[in-house]
Order: sequence, then structure tokens, then C-alpha cells
Amino acid sequence: MIAVELKNSHKMIGNVYMGKRDFEALEIGYVFNQNYWGNGYAAESCKVLIQQAFSNGVHRIYAECDPGNKNSWRLLEALEFQREAHFRKNVYFWRDETGKAIWKDTYVYAKLNNNL
Repeated sequence: MIAVELKNSHKMIGNVYMGKRDFEALEIGYVFNQNYWGNGYAAESCKVLIQQAFSNGVHRIYAECDPGNKNSWRLLEALEFQREAHFRKNVYFWRDETGKAIWKDTYVYAKLNNNL
């Protein structure tokens, strides 16, 4: 995980990460303080990681996001990721007051290294 901070104040505003997966692939993820959305910080940070991964011979980078998080999947599309799947009610992070899982859908995006 890599912290993202503002250059002038060194205030941490989010983080990006790359996790190893099978078959020469990586998973990219990001979390940013909502007060800094729409300023290009996530795109700039992700572009650097993607470029570095591809220059190191990574074949494929993928990402998962909540279909309801339009900002997230729009960012992936702006980074030229392709939507490959829409999994229905495949994950949960919370339970309701009775202990029942609150299931969520997932979009899966991927970007291939065109230089291989």
C-alpha cells in the first residue's frame, strides 16, 4: 500500500495498492478521502503504478468495484480498463441487525499490457 499525500502540505489524502495475483497479474485498488475526489489524484497515482507494473512485465492488471460507485468505475474506464464482468451479490462487508449478510454486486475491470 502506498500513501498519497498533497505535495505542498504532506497531508495524506488516500492510498493506492497493487496486490499480486496468479498468472503474472496484479490487482489495483484505491481509497481516497471524499473531500479530494474529482481532482485527478487517484488517476495520477494509478497511472504511475500501472506504468511501473507494465514496465516490469506484468501481463494483466484488474480491479473490482461496487457498481453503485460511479466515480470508481468511471476512473477505471478513464484509465482504459475494460469491464469484464458483473457479479451479482457475490460479496458482503456488513451484516444487518439480525446478522444477515448484506450482499453487494461487483464489477470486474481489467487492463492488459499491450507491450507483451
